[in-house]
Amino acid sequence: MDWNKTNTILITAFIILNVFLFASSNYMSKAEYDPKNDKEFALDVVKILDEKNIKINADIPDETYILPVLETEYDIIQVNFSLLEKFLNEKIEPVADVYKYSNSKGEILEIIDGKKLRLTLRNKVNDKINENPDIKEEINNFLKEKNIDTDGYIENFKHISENDSIYIYTQIYNDYSMDNSYMYFFADNEGIYKFEMQRITSVTEITEKVRTIHAIEALPRILTYPEIKNKEIAKIEIAYYSVEDDNWQNIERINSDPTWKVIFTDGTQKHLPGID
Repeated sequence: MDWNKTNTILITAFIILNVFLFASSNYMSKAEYDPKNDKEFALDVVKILDEKNIKINADIPDETYILPVLETEYDIIQVNFSLLEKFLNEKIEPVADVYKYSNSKGEILEIIDGKKLRLTLRNKVNDKINENPDIKEEINNFLKEKNIDTDGYIENFKHISENDSIYIYTQIYNDYSMDNSYMYFFADNEGIYKFEMQRITSVTEITEKVRTIHAIEALPRILTYPEIKNKEIAKIEIAYYSVEDDNWQNIERINSDPTWKVIFTDGTQKHLPGID
């Protein structure tokens, strides 16, 4: 990887973003400024995204939200005999500081950062995908077989591409998705080939509520992701999210903020800060 080139791209993106936000600060300083009514600002946002060939093919929400910040606590996964038998269906003895196990069928169980569980059942089949109407039944059977509690989870997102598909279930709090608490099902024409899970076990509202910025104000922050280009935005919505950075393995409790989630037509999702 050319790190000098990568750094240059990142620095350039931040400069462009800062210049854009600074240029719009005159509008923001007005006490009754409402960006949803500012056509010039909206056109500037479209233009700056268009420079990276990012197209908007979605309704941009007009409203802001007054929501609590959530203090969330995560399920810390204990690697023990019961866990290994539950997901690998064999009696396997756990080993201290070992977080990857396999069974005689070649199925692989991994525990990542103490909170993420990944079960790989087999290699993906690369045939062209035909949407399988029975996949929901297979998902339900998998959850029942593994005795996974789905209370509070709903199907939040589905994306089917040429040779792969993903079904995402997320935990809901007051009708909003908590995107860090999820179950991912990866499927092909043969059914589920991989499963990933991370769970929030308790939620407490922070007393003081916050008002989100408008979605149109958040969109320029896509520029901080240099890999996002030549894409089309399919949906924009509010969700709860905590950034999973390099320190994620040390996190047990963390605040989850109201966040603008941008979903692209290729299934990519990015979370943009929803509060200043």
